[in-house]
Amino acid sequence: MWLADTSVKRPVFATMAIMALVVLGAVSYPEIGVDLFPRVDFPIVTITTHLNGASPEVIDVDITDKIEGAVNTINGVKTITSSSTKGDSRVTVEFILERDIDLAVQDVREKVALIRNKLPQDIDEPRIAKVDPDATAVMWLNLAGQKTVRELSTYVDEVLKEKLQRINGVGDVQLYGLQLRQVRVWLDSGKLHAYGLSASDVMGALQRQNVELPGGRIESLSKEYTIKVKGEFLHVPDFNDLVIAYDKGAPIRLRDVGKAEDGMEERRSIARFNGIPAVTMGVQKQSGTNTVAVVNAVKAEIVKINKTLPPGMNLNIAIDQSTFIRRSIAEVQKHLILGSFFAILAVFIFLRNVRTTLISAVALPISIIATFALIRVFGFTFNNMTMLALTLSVGLLIDDAIIVIENIYRHVEEGMAPREAATFATTEIGLAVMATTFAIVAIFLPVAFMKGMIGRFFLQFALTVVFSILVSLLVSFTLTPMLASIFLKRVVVKRGNPAGAPVSVKPWQWPAVWFERGYKKIEGGYRRVLAFSLNHRVIMLVGALALFAGSLYITKYLGKEFVPPEDQGQFIVRLEAPIDYSVEKADDLFRPAEEILRKMPEVRAVLYRLGIGGSINRAIMMTSLIPKSERKKTQMDLKKEIREKLRRFPGLKVSAEDFSMIGGGQRQVPIQYSVRGLDLSAVQAYTKQIAAEFSKLPGIVDVDTSLEMGKPELKVYIDRDKAADLGVDVATVAEAINLLMSGETEVTKYKDETRGKRYDLRIRLNPEERRDPDDLGKLYVRSRDGRLVELRNLVRVQEGGGPSVINREDRQRAITLFASLEGVPLGEAMEGLNGIAAKILPPDYLPKYRGQADTMAESFGYLLFAIALGIIMAYMVLAAQFECFVHPFTVLLAMPLSFIGAFGALLLTGNTISIFSFIGLILLMGLVKKNAILLVDYTNVLRGRGLSRREAILGAGPVRLRPILMTTFAMVFGMLPVAFGMGEGAETRAPMGIAVIGGLLTSLFLTLVVVPAAYDLFDDFQGFFTRRKKKDNEAESTTASLTGEAPPR
Repeated sequence: MWLADTSVKRPVFATMAIMALVVLGAVSYPEIGVDLFPRVDFPIVTITTHLNGASPEVIDVDITDKIEGAVNTINGVKTITSSSTKGDSRVTVEFILERDIDLAVQDVREKVALIRNKLPQDIDEPRIAKVDPDATAVMWLNLAGQKTVRELSTYVDEVLKEKLQRINGVGDVQLYGLQLRQVRVWLDSGKLHAYGLSASDVMGALQRQNVELPGGRIESLSKEYTIKVKGEFLHVPDFNDLVIAYDKGAPIRLRDVGKAEDGMEERRSIARFNGIPAVTMGVQKQSGTNTVAVVNAVKAEIVKINKTLPPGMNLNIAIDQSTFIRRSIAEVQKHLILGSFFAILAVFIFLRNVRTTLISAVALPISIIATFALIRVFGFTFNNMTMLALTLSVGLLIDDAIIVIENIYRHVEEGMAPREAATFATTEIGLAVMATTFAIVAIFLPVAFMKGMIGRFFLQFALTVVFSILVSLLVSFTLTPMLASIFLKRVVVKRGNPAGAPVSVKPWQWPAVWFERGYKKIEGGYRRVLAFSLNHRVIMLVGALALFAGSLYITKYLGKEFVPPEDQGQFIVRLEAPIDYSVEKADDLFRPAEEILRKMPEVRAVLYRLGIGGSINRAIMMTSLIPKSERKKTQMDLKKEIREKLRRFPGLKVSAEDFSMIGGGQRQVPIQYSVRGLDLSAVQAYTKQIAAEFSKLPGIVDVDTSLEMGKPELKVYIDRDKAADLGVDVATVAEAINLLMSGETEVTKYKDETRGKRYDLRIRLNPEERRDPDDLGKLYVRSRDGRLVELRNLVRVQEGGGPSVINREDRQRAITLFASLEGVPLGEAMEGLNGIAAKILPPDYLPKYRGQADTMAESFGYLLFAIALGIIMAYMVLAAQFECFVHPFTVLLAMPLSFIGAFGALLLTGNTISIFSFIGLILLMGLVKKNAILLVDYTNVLRGRGLSRREAILGAGPVRLRPILMTTFAMVFGMLPVAFGMGEGAETRAPMGIAVIGGLLTSLFLTLVVVPAAYDLFDDFQGFFTRRKKKDNEAESTTASLTGEAPPR
């Protein structure tokens, strides 16, 4: 082999060539970011439209339906979902993954622009944006102290927010618990009527007399002056002196009918950190930036900010998403180091030689460090996928070097010079090493190019594995033979001692001698087992087939889920009060739940936020736990305990769920089941029935639906005939009600010259005059002829209700059922839900899974396809290298033999089939082929040297037993930290390691006996067909000679 020959002859050249890869990797290492998962761009576009005060029904018909119809015609649309709430329409368009998201956004903009004239004229312009996976906050800060909420809110809004946004990598800062400064004008309805004024009179006076306008300029011969009309009030109390109108020449001022005060916005949200009132800030990173780097930058800035805070304020970190990322990645790195050590230990146990062990171990750091260059070039990060790839590849990376060095050392022990053995042995084993490596590459490349979301996530995993093992192959053909030729010593062999034992045995060599004697006994036993296998070939193959069938049967008892539940050390508790609760009443209901959570010894911090999504009856408690190593209860145990403790509060709906580590706004619950149909009332009835039955199943918790019944509402009906007779138009009535009752109309601005800021000014009736529905009829409006008309003379108020949100999916009314799981795999829960829905839903009402359940079904299909394609590609590689169509089947036979151990190990350890255990199976399929390739390749080599088939099989098996055991146990030892790790993120990694270890151990023993028997049997079949074809050709030649015709070619 020219690579090995060149490396042995030019060791400096070989060293420098490999060191170039190491230098590139070392230089790339500091530039690689750290994140939890690979970044994935979701092809999802949202269209948000606001129409102030409109009901959900109006929003649904006039806005949502028209936008849905427009975007439905765009190419590549997968799903359209929408929600219509009071004043807001949100349409979400999901495209197929192959669709370019930027082009999709442009298409959506064009379609919405075409129908803009069909939408209501007074809407805010539709906001079109793509869903950013980085849209979730990576950390939460809280500002608290001995200050009022207004002081805290003002400092956060005007000072802190800008400081945080200036940090490199910070995209946005979300604020909660704010009550910003606002000028409030409180009016007295009775006084207004007494003075003959209406709300529109007050609003008009404020708008006309609180202005600052440019007045042009004055130009003299030498100077130019800018004219500015300063018509704004300088101080809030000055508004009380505003003249609204005149009564018989006497001015009517604002103080006569009400008062202006320097106040705050209406309280619509509350925030507390560990029970202390605070203002919270969610720091959102810029798209594509690194989570850990951004958090580090924010933490550094917090240290500086705390030195400049006003006395009585303190800024703290409430929730830090990077904590779990750091711990998880650190745990994987620890597994990588431990796995490398154990793999090297396994090599030393078998070789019992420090030099050979170190020579083979060199491949590990070189391959790993060189892989950093690929990670940097492709823009990957150190995340769970790339680090897991390196950790699982530890045994793979040293395998090629083990096989090469073992073959070299065997020839050296037999008396060959190290330099000669380095080239001869590498050439002899080279085809087998290349076959094993390229077969593994063939298995993993389809994983890199899988479709769907799973393909995007595992792209980095697969490419990292492929590149690292290709580097290890290069090292085994260059550095390994070169180092062996220099550092291995020639072994002096006793005459007449074919075993090649050393001339003398030192005391410290006794364990090695004992190990060698034990190994020789194992080798002798294997010879006898191998002979038995060759004598009973059919029985062996039938037995292997039965075991494979048994492994498939085991899957019946294995749970199936997308990803195993993971202890992140943090979770969310969602709270919901009855829909008609006020802010204060909802907070009173939620406060005991907050106290219960805070008192739990495993809880480190609780960030409480009321007013989620504008709903004052909803709150979330973002909970941070003490480190996993310091508590006995898992995150899943704590969520179960919280559900049980909070269940006793009447009227309180509770759900506990994991943090969503990826943005997009969807709830992080495993079951999201959408029911669609044309009749909304029927969809409601069916969904309620399904939810009731589903919640009865064991392990199903937190069952909820997206159905939200509306608050009690007052519908004001205007008698148009009376209004026309009295000279009052509909707009005047609506404006008066909105202005005085809601206080949502922006009247004017107050400019604080000292702070350089403008603040809203709002008008509203005194609280005591707007507490009863009858108060609506006491309002007065001005008619066209100037008279004041009481509303009770022309309106009718009716109390009613309706849905507060209308959801649709694929242009049909839809309600989504949500549920969490306790000790039940997702697959089992889906089977139960499917059975219930099949009994309840009629054919024209269509169910559909979303979220994890939908992704699981899609991902399992893509993974099975990747496995099948990998097997085909592996066969093609093996056929090309062996120049044979039959013996690749012999090698591939080892793959199903590993399933019995993999599935059995998962069953015994209580694990499930998930995407991570699937990846373990794919890795396993690549690994077990190595053993079969070593056996088949050396058997062919011996047959090429003149041995019979049986002699070659009986000779190849014992010779290749040592490298097979070495590579297998190196892989098993390297996997032990992953399989039995207890740190952060271990729940997702463990099934992968357990499946690989179980499969390796069973396939090791089965491959050693079944593959030789299959080789012998398949070769008989091949010989039979060859002999038959030869006889047919001879017969045709004989016939041709008798008839005088030319024999066929």
